[in-house]
This record gives sequence, structure tokens and C-alpha cells, in this order.
Amino acid sequence: MNQHILNNKYIYLLVLILFVAKCIFFAFYGTFSEVPDSFSFNFLTTEMLTNNFDEFLGDRSPGYPFIMYLLNHNKIYLVFVQFLMGIISSVFWYKTLVKLNFKEKFSFYATLFFSFYLQNFFYETFVLIETFALLLNSIILYILINNYFEKKQVLVEIALSVLLAILFLVKPFFMFYPFLIFALYLLKNFSFKKLYSIKLIIFILPAIAYYQWSSFVEEKVGYFKPTIYAGLNLAQTCIYFAEKSPEEFSHISKPYIKYRDEMIRNGEDESTAIWRVWGGQHLAPKYTKFADVTNQFGIYARATIYANFGDYLYYAITKSWFNFWKIFDMKPYMEFKDNAFNSAVSIINSIQKILVLIIKFVFLILSFYYLYDLFKNRKINAVMVLLAFIHASAILQALATYGTNAKYAFPYEFFMFAVVLVFLKEKFNWFSKWQHISQPE
Repeated sequence: MNQHILNNKYIYLLVLILFVAKCIFFAFYGTFSEVPDSFSFNFLTTEMLTNNFDEFLGDRSPGYPFIMYLLNHNKIYLVFVQFLMGIISSVFWYKTLVKLNFKEKFSFYATLFFSFYLQNFFYETFVLIETFALLLNSIILYILINNYFEKKQVLVEIALSVLLAILFLVKPFFMFYPFLIFALYLLKNFSFKKLYSIKLIIFILPAIAYYQWSSFVEEKVGYFKPTIYAGLNLAQTCIYFAEKSPEEFSHISKPYIKYRDEMIRNGEDESTAIWRVWGGQHLAPKYTKFADVTNQFGIYARATIYANFGDYLYYAITKSWFNFWKIFDMKPYMEFKDNAFNSAVSIINSIQKILVLIIKFVFLILSFYYLYDLFKNRKINAVMVLLAFIHASAILQALATYGTNAKYAFPYEFFMFAVVLVFLKEKFNWFSKWQHISQPE
């Protein structure tokens, strides 16, 4: 037992420090937080608890509400469960750095440094999916860089399939993960035999989850989709070229333009203008149900994008993709009772946001270097795996919606930090006592 603790002393120390830190943070904050998005998670949780889905909207998938269901919708309990999720995420960050061949002591301090990033603490107090999504991403990415592409173990594939299915049910956006994982597997020493690999197991449970949940949504609201938000989200990408919508959709585009311009003049977030088209009942009386309206928004968006594909790509890059690399600050949505603590948190948060923005900028620059390295050496190593997931997410979120796109980056911010550390170690001989890792796994 003593030897086990000694061998894992940094993990136990990390858990202890973070547990104390999160308890102190909660002692000063003392509550949970909510934003408008929290309503839909609360609503689905209530439907689960009452087993009454008569008012089901089809907007949210059940992964996160199921956690609240298990906690009997007690939001203080939820905060502590999310604190626990944050601690477990940090443990996997530590294990990730060790796997990237950093010494345990350095991995401990680097993990601790990023674990004290206040946005982690902030999200853990909110009724939002981000902390749960961060945990699942941290585990999945650790599995992938832990020689996953060389292993052929049924239990590993089943475990990954379970995690991918849960992640999909938490946020359907992540449904691309199994495809990206299998693509990376094929690209690494490609052979046609790989097309029939045991790694196809990873698709099974996510596919079942997709079919079962989409069938449930279809039964309740009439559309075979994991979330009816898809059409509304896609319509948000059309906001800056709504004037160019086909004439047949003028009943949508005209109020859309009107609300957009009003919100810009008033200094509001114009990305939500399409919501006001719904709120103003501009599709009534033909379409009044939320699911029907969002489906029409999807039809409108696809037609508008098809007619203006150049504009779509331009704004996807200059608005949505660009916003991915910003920081979505949760601090303004929180109400601190202690003014002194609030002031201290605000100062630290401001400094940390600048540091993380610098890390993101450096990561972006390094991405070009590693892309060149990929074409030169044609080797997929751990860093390439991390780059693939981060950039795939950055591109896909830009194509899927426009709004709070910076939140999509939250599950990947530590891994951007890890890539920067690897580069400093490899190219500038920092931490020179440690093994070079550029060789393929």
C-alpha cells in the first residue's frame, strides 16, 4: 500500500490540492450558476424525473440531464459532482503529460498550473455540459495517445465505444469522433486489411445511441434528429448574408435582417437574431411548434448556403472559426457575494485569459510547423492526434453554427498547452534531461 502511494504520489497530491482548492472556492462562492442555456437541461431533467415527456422539445440530448436525474436535480450536489469531474480530468492531464515523456514532477506542476485556470472552476459551478464534456474528452484523448493505434484489444475498443456513445449523448456535435479516430488509424501505416479491423467496434455503441435517441426525438416531435437545434444553429451561420437568401424564404430572411440590424444598433449579440424570428412567430400560423420552426430554419439555411457558398465559407472562417480561438469568459455570469474575493478572482481571471490567449496563438503558429512535419515525415504521433481533434473541432463548429463558438474550444485548451510544451522540449532543448518524443508511437 505504501509503495503504491509512493509510486503515485503526484496523483494523490494533485487530487488533494485540487479538492481543497475547489472547496475553498465554493466556500466563497457558495452557490450554483445558470445561464439561458441551463433552462433546457433543467427542463429535460424534470421530464425524466416525472417520466412525462408530453412537452418534450427535442432540443437537448440526455447525457447531461441524466447526471442531474441521478442527483434528483439537486444543483448543489451537481456542483460537487462537477468538481469531482474536474479533478479526474486533471488526473488524466497529468497522465497525458507523463505519456508524452515529461517527467512526473514536471507533469505534476504543469497540470497543477493549468488546473488552477479559473474558467475550469467557473464552469464547474454552472448547469452546463462543459465540465462533463471536458472529462470525457480528457479520457478519450489520453486513451488515443496511449499507443491506441498499435493496440488491438477488445476491451479497449469496447471502453472507447462506451465513452464515445456517452460523449455523443452529452453533445451530439461530437458524433464525428469515431470517424476521425478510424481515419487516423487508417492513415497510420495504411493497408486495405485495416478496413476490417477490430477497431470498427468503436462505431457500434455511438451508432446505437444515435439511432435510439433520434428515434425517441422522432416519436415525440416528428424529426429523426439527435437535436432539433441543428436547423436553428445552421441558420445562425447565414446572419451576415441573409439579404442574399432565395426569395421564397423572404418570410424568414426579412425579419431575420430586421432583428439583426436592431441588435447591432443596440450593441446586443446579433448571433441570436434568428431566435427572435421564432419568438416573433413569423412562421405562424403554418408553423408554431418549435421543432417545426427549427426544421424550416434548417431548410432555409441550406438553401441560402447553397446559393451563397462563398459567403458561407468567408463568414465561417472570419467569424465562427476565428471566435473558436477566443476565450468564452463565464465570470460575467456569476454573482459573488464577497466583494474582496470577487475582486481577487477578477484580477487573476484577467491575467489568466491573456496567458491562455497567448498559448492559443502560439499553438496556432505551431500547427503550421507540425503540418509541415506531417507532410515531410508522414508520421502520425501523439501530437498529430491532438492537432487532428482540435482543428477538426475548430472547423466543424465553424461550419455548424455562429454564436458562442469559443465554448467549443474549452475541452481542448489544456491539450493546446500540452502541444506548446512538447514543442519547447523538442526544439529548444527545454527540460533537456527528458526523452525526445518526435518518433512515431
